[in-house]
Amino acid sequence: VVGRAGPDTDERLLLLAHYDAHDIAEGALDNGCGIATVATAAEILTEAALPIGVDVVAVGAEEVGLLGAEQLAERVDLDRVKGVVNVDGAGRFRDLVALAHASETAASVAEAVSVAANQPIAVDAEPHPFSDQWPFVRRGVPALQLHSDSGDRGRGWGHTHADTRDKVDDRNVREHAILTALLVAEFAAPERDAPRLDRDDLIAALRDADFETGMRAADLWPAGWE
Repeated sequence: VVGRAGPDTDERLLLLAHYDAHDIAEGALDNGCGIATVATAAEILTEAALPIGVDVVAVGAEEVGLLGAEQLAERVDLDRVKGVVNVDGAGRFRDLVALAHASETAASVAEAVSVAANQPIAVDAEPHPFSDQWPFVRRGVPALQLHSDSGDRGRGWGHTHADTRDKVDDRNVREHAILTALLVAEFAAPERDAPRLDRDDLIAALRDADFETGMRAADLWPAGWE
């Protein structure tokens, strides 16, 4: 499902969230909160003076292998995509977390918005292949994944029968939607240069994070990456 905000420019940003849930769950937190965050941020962005266009995309089949995001990455002209903001985990808990996936630009965008908005955004540079930014990141597109932190260990209610609407705090969704809109606007700013990810640096970062063995076992390690 694709919507658009901002001007009709050749260069675009992608704002994503997956709308499917795990097969045993209602999916209110994972990823109902993400979709609600993106829909609310999109409404804000339609009123913003954006320098480039933003494609707002709800993708399906994330839980069974990032199938919607894979199709999107194959279909769009990635040379026109400045960056990706993937909302998977935001809106669930109080404090926003921005995963920068080895992109210095993405990390600096999150840090700048955190300071300007006087809101805590924890920035983590480590890449991983487990959400819808991955089809873009492995092709070199800089990306942010927006998550949130409960302060507890583990995934919480996600991927269980208890992932239901009563667990959602609407205040988190509203606040994270505002921050998401600010992050998209900052990413889109013309002074924000967003160079492509260096493949060797990305491989090194994944190895440093000890993901290679598991990715190879799950057939996620791209062919030709040695």
